[in-house]
Amino acid sequence: MRAFTLASTALVMAAIGAHGQPAPAFEVASVKVSPPRTGTARFTAMDSDPAMVRYSNITLKILIAVAYKFDSRLVMGGPPWLDSEVYDVVAKMPPGTPKDQVPAMLQTLLAERFMLALHPETKDQRAYFLVVGKNGPKLKPAREEGGQNQIIPGGIMGHAMTMGVLAGTVASVMGYHVVDKTGLTGAFDIDLRFTPENSKEPGPSLLTCIQEQLGLKLEPGRAPVEMLIVDRAERIPTEN
Repeated sequence: MRAFTLASTALVMAAIGAHGQPAPAFEVASVKVSPPRTGTARFTAMDSDPAMVRYSNITLKILIAVAYKFDSRLVMGGPPWLDSEVYDVVAKMPPGTPKDQVPAMLQTLLAERFMLALHPETKDQRAYFLVVGKNGPKLKPAREEGGQNQIIPGGIMGHAMTMGVLAGTVASVMGYHVVDKTGLTGAFDIDLRFTPENSKEPGPSLLTCIQEQLGLKLEPGRAPVEMLIVDRAERIPTEN
């Protein structure tokens, strides 16, 4: 198991040692505890343009998930307020910086403002394996490249979804890690309909519908799951 601590000094020194220059960082950033809000203004919002990044009413746990491109359900440990206290973040990107640098810059920002320290840890956990059913897949090849994926109550829809993306989407619905073991390559258009677990109306479950509609199967088991363990975080961010 690999384990290492990421703190502000460690992040900067590691980046300097590896590349001979400081870690990626925003040109200027404001990080504040969100003020009390009512109605739809309380919802989490993420907005960005070529020059700015804005997050409103966002928890530190979600910020960590965005920064490390990780499933927020697998961000563990830390203080109890990690997924309840909300913040507003406004950051200006250096001119000409590509958007794919935002996560790395956000890592630096969280280490500096929240004194964030964390480490990866792998644990054996309950999981499901997504495999091909005995009668073969019933998947429609994608008609176009790229596309959007959507989860609605009782449905998973996506254009040009890989099996890895489908596994991750199913995991979000089920609440358990899902590992792609189909061996299928390429992208597919998915329109999966099922009866939600909390539905008062009877109907086929997600597990049944995956098999009937997609020709795939979810087999229960255990698998090593990588998590991010938060060792330290300050509730009040340092001054901007």
